[in-house]
Amino acid sequence: MKPSTKRALSILFSVFFLIATIVVYSSLIEPEMGNSSELQSEVASKTNAYQNQKAAVSQVSKLISQFQNAAQLQQTLSLAMPVGPSVTDALNQWYTISQNSQASVQSLNIKLGKTLTSSNQPLAKGMGTITIDLGIVGTYDAVKQFLTSVESNARLINVTSFDFKPLVSSGQGGATTQSPSSNQLYSLQMTVNTFYQGN
Repeated sequence: MKPSTKRALSILFSVFFLIATIVVYSSLIEPEMGNSSELQSEVASKTNAYQNQKAAVSQVSKLISQFQNAAQLQQTLSLAMPVGPSVTDALNQWYTISQNSQASVQSLNIKLGKTLTSSNQPLAKGMGTITIDLGIVGTYDAVKQFLTSVESNARLINVTSFDFKPLVSSGQGGATTQSPSSNQLYSLQMTVNTFYQGN
């Protein structure tokens, strides 16, 4: 075969492969590249939407958590300072404390104070007080347990006066003795204020 013929065939095959490459590129590769771009933009859009939804769900979860915390705070506040005087609850409270400590309530006097008016803010409620005069009798351990229960009680209590003394018991020959013993009884006179939220 002559070199000129080989050169002509070589050029002919090169042109054929060039045309075939252009046809394959235009008919197969270019459309797929367009599809790939569309898919990439769709994936980016969906990823962006997912991130936005995730952020929104996170914000809603935080709000729900805050509302739950607020509800728990309101519940705790209602235990410490109930809405309204709740005198019956106060009586039950002192009865339960005395029963648990085995101290005997000798006297109980309850006085309702005035409810202090709040500011003009609609969510700020006024605060009222209940003054309670208590007379307790019991052993040292019972009175100590009574005071511990008062101190750790859920309802807010402010002690305004306190008088603790042993009860004088009769000794031999009519003499009085104040020596401490496990059977020695003590007297506790105290005045406390408990608080409540106005209606």
